[in-house]
Amino acid sequence: MNQLRFLFAVHCHQPVGNFGHVFDKAFDDCYEPFLNTIARHPAFKFALHFSGPLWEHMEKRRKECRALVKELAGRGQVELLGGGFYEPILCIIPEEDRIGQVRMMNRYIEENFGVTPKGAWLAERVWEPHLPKSLSRAGIEYTLLDEEHFHYAGVKNIHTSYATEDEGYPLRVFPIDKKLRYLIPFRPLGEIEAYFNDIRKRGGIAVLGDDGEKFGLWPGTKAWVYEEGWLENFLKFIEEKEVRTMTFSEYAAAEPPGGKVYLPPASYEEMMEWVLEPTDLKTFKKLKQESPAEARRFLRGGFFRDFFLKYPESNHLHKRMLLTSKKVRASGSESAATELYKAQGNDPFWHGVFGGLYLPHLREAAYHHLIEAEKRMPEETGWRMEDYDQDGRAEVLHFGDRFNLIVKPSFGGGIVEIDYKPLSRNLSDVLSRRPEAYHAAPEEGIGEGKSIHELRKELPEGAEDLLRYDWHPRYSSLDHFLHPATRLEDFRRVDFGEQGDFVNREYSHAVEGPSLQLERDGSVWTDGKRRSITVRKRITPGPGVITVEYEVENGERESISLVFAPEWNLFAFEGDLTVSGREAKLLEGKLSLQAPGADELWTFPLRTLSQSEEGYDIIHQGFCLLPVWRLHLSGKGRSQMAIVLAEKNVR
Repeated sequence: MNQLRFLFAVHCHQPVGNFGHVFDKAFDDCYEPFLNTIARHPAFKFALHFSGPLWEHMEKRRKECRALVKELAGRGQVELLGGGFYEPILCIIPEEDRIGQVRMMNRYIEENFGVTPKGAWLAERVWEPHLPKSLSRAGIEYTLLDEEHFHYAGVKNIHTSYATEDEGYPLRVFPIDKKLRYLIPFRPLGEIEAYFNDIRKRGGIAVLGDDGEKFGLWPGTKAWVYEEGWLENFLKFIEEKEVRTMTFSEYAAAEPPGGKVYLPPASYEEMMEWVLEPTDLKTFKKLKQESPAEARRFLRGGFFRDFFLKYPESNHLHKRMLLTSKKVRASGSESAATELYKAQGNDPFWHGVFGGLYLPHLREAAYHHLIEAEKRMPEETGWRMEDYDQDGRAEVLHFGDRFNLIVKPSFGGGIVEIDYKPLSRNLSDVLSRRPEAYHAAPEEGIGEGKSIHELRKELPEGAEDLLRYDWHPRYSSLDHFLHPATRLEDFRRVDFGEQGDFVNREYSHAVEGPSLQLERDGSVWTDGKRRSITVRKRITPGPGVITVEYEVENGERESISLVFAPEWNLFAFEGDLTVSGREAKLLEGKLSLQAPGADELWTFPLRTLSQSEEGYDIIHQGFCLLPVWRLHLSGKGRSQMAIVLAEKNVR
């Protein structure tokens, strides 16, 4: 019987900004047991990818693990894979950064392990057709992609490798067998042997590339893989059966590609479902169920960049990253480039079962490194106009010594970002509450020990109260006119009467000296009538302070009573915001938000319900602060008020 050739790649990653105890648990329960077990079977060859944050963690805290990797590489048992050092989605960052990240990983592996990577792991296997050029220019000869990519291109045989190119730059691509992803390490060896025999009979190769975390870190896998001996038994099975393990480079040197292919934009199947809006996902799943097998190649789900449309917060982070990247490339600063690369890690840009958009500490880390990158470069202070998010409408940006601001006149004159530079923190990094497909009902699953894509998850107790959805992004200085009967709890539950047309509408704007002046002639509906109201606000950054002055003018000759409430949303962890009277203090009192003269200052925490590997998570995203003024304006009358965000002892 012919030997089956088995090409096995393991990808291990923890994102920039993840908690130290998560890194330690990953090494204790997964990475080190996996490598130690495989080291006892020197004939088992495989490819290994650690992302840059893990390499850096090994240097500081896990030197014995790093030494073991070096030993395995030195004896030719393991082939080290390259990729973007801080695990970016390569196709969504500028090409210069793309090549820079891959070369950074290549240099690291060359300097520390004495080998040059020929293959690269693509974060989340997100592919776009222009990547062969970037990868080839960075010295990469091959990569691994999911079999879905090949099905969409009409490829029938996934048990071989293929050649592709862009602008004449070549790249070898290996299809990852989806069935093997679900078999290993979740199913008994008999099922794996039967599938291996099917591949052997067809004269193909077996290719698996998947997350290392499934070998001990995913729910139930530590006991199954190590305590119950699945991995040890699997390695013995490989030795005893007619299975030959090879590195990808060895196979590529021995065998020509099985053909040529051009692959459309894609990721793994689950990712392209997660990116869909809930109603679209429901329609898509129904369509897949009803379609014949031969039509499946034409059903592709979504496109990774659609996360920028689904989540405004992802879009803002991405465009903010591009804005910083442009400055870094112009400056030539290596230290700024390293900070930028750290901010480009993929996790805060998306959400599915994995994906860190919902995790505030990962978003915080990305913004922290963007601000740190900018602090390493000269910056002109003051206001400037720029369409940073490429929506066809100019935003107004202010860069200062203590604070940076991004204001969006086209959306309520809202403040999209407030950076507090001494701590390199984006104070506006707050995620809005929105519907997700998994909010509707628990996903089907089949018990413990399976892939996380198969586990059944139950909604936690009290979930109903969390399923309140915001109708706009959680920017700051968004101008509400509330129904007089509105209470704090009504506003928190998004169960209130909005009487004005200011929150998400366009404001005119002009820079006047140190200030940005915004104005809108709008309407308020009260007592069954439409009333003309003008809102003006002047944003003035000063030394250690941001002052926003508001003026509400009655455009009618009749007097009118109004409830004016400009909404502010600030990123602060639980216990890090205290309210006394009309003042809220955050960051251990380093900053305060004051609303002098307001009738009330409403505050409440913003919490989301999201899914993760373990099940469902209730996550604190920040705080909403709503100063409330109850105004009585005479005919053509005006009222003025102000909100001040200041460092301690400034005011």
